[in-house]
Amino acid sequence: MKRFGDLILAVLTRGAAACVVLMLAVLLGVLLLNAAPSVRQFGAKFLVSSQWRPNEVERPVRDAAGKLVFADGEVVTETIPPAFGALPVMYGTAMTSIIALLFAVPLSLGSALFIVRVAPGLRIAGPVSFLVEFLASIPSIAYGIWGLFVLAPFLREYVEPWMARVLGAIPGLGWSVSERIVSGGEVIVKPIPLTGRDLLCGGLILGIMILPIITAVSRDVLRTVPRGQIEGTVALGATWWQSCVGMLKYSRSGLFGAVMLGLARAAGETMAVVMVIGNNNQIVPSPFAPAQTMSSLLANEFAEASTGLHSSALLQVAMVLLVMSLVFNVVARKLVVGKGGRTAASA
Repeated sequence: MKRFGDLILAVLTRGAAACVVLMLAVLLGVLLLNAAPSVRQFGAKFLVSSQWRPNEVERPVRDAAGKLVFADGEVVTETIPPAFGALPVMYGTAMTSIIALLFAVPLSLGSALFIVRVAPGLRIAGPVSFLVEFLASIPSIAYGIWGLFVLAPFLREYVEPWMARVLGAIPGLGWSVSERIVSGGEVIVKPIPLTGRDLLCGGLILGIMILPIITAVSRDVLRTVPRGQIEGTVALGATWWQSCVGMLKYSRSGLFGAVMLGLARAAGETMAVVMVIGNNNQIVPSPFAPAQTMSSLLANEFAEASTGLHSSALLQVAMVLLVMSLVFNVVARKLVVGKGGRTAASA
C-alpha cells in the first residue's frame, strides 16, 4: 500500500510538472501557428521595419522630379498594401524598460541594503519589508490612473520643462528636446510638445511597479552572504560603506538576476503603460515623445484588428514578447538560484 501511494504521488507530481511545460508549448505553438501568415509575408524584416499600416492606402503617383503624374486629365494613384513592422514598439519597450531600471535599481539595492544591514538593529525590518512588498499587490490599473492624473500632470508642469531647458542648453543634446519634420522637401526643426504622457512617464511608472520585486529578491540574495564574509571585510579595516560594497560584489550574480526579473516584468506590463505612454507608433529618441510598447500595441489594436494579416502581425508581436520574457526569466532563474549564481558568488 505504501509503494502504491508513492507511485500515485510520483505520477501526480510528474504529471503536474508536465502540464506546466505542455501549457507553455501549446501557447508557443498556437502563437506560432496564427502568426504564420505574417511570418511568411514579412520574414525577418518584421523586426527591423518601422511601418505599421493595417489598411490599404491610396496615394498620388509622382515622377522623378516630384511632380504629380496625370492620365486622361486625372491624377494617377497607386494602392499601397498593408505593411507591419515591430521596430517602433520594440524600441518603445526597450526605452521604457531602460528608464524603469535606471529609476528602480538604485532605489531597490539601497532599500535591500537598508533592510538587511540597518533595519534589523532598529527592529523595523519586518514592517519595511511588508510595505515594500505591498507595492507589488497594487493593481496595475491603479498605477495607471495615478500616473495619468497625478504623475503625468506633475511631469508636464514642473519636471519636463526644467529638464528641457537643461538638456537644450547642453551642446549635442538638442535631439532630446526637438524633432525633425520633413515638409515639402524642407527639414523643419521644432520643439517636442511636453504633454507628460510620454516615454519618461511610462518608464517611471514601470520603475515604481518593478521596484518591489527587485527589492524583495535583492534582499533575499543579500541575506545569503555569509556572516564571515562581512566580518572579514570589517576586520581588514573596511568601513560600513566598504563592507556594503563588498556584499554587493559578492552577490553580484544574484542581484543581476533580480534586475532581470524586474526587466521581464517591465517588458510585459500593459494597462499602466497604455494609460501614460501616449500610444504613438514612432521612433523618436527624446524621452519627452509619446511612444508605444509591444504590450500596449496589443491592448490597443487586438480587439479592432480588421484583417487576418493584421491579427497575425499582432500575434507575431505577442510571440516576440513571450519569447523575450521567457529568456529574461530563464536567465534570472539561472543567476539567482542556479549554478551560475553560486559560481559567480564564490568568485
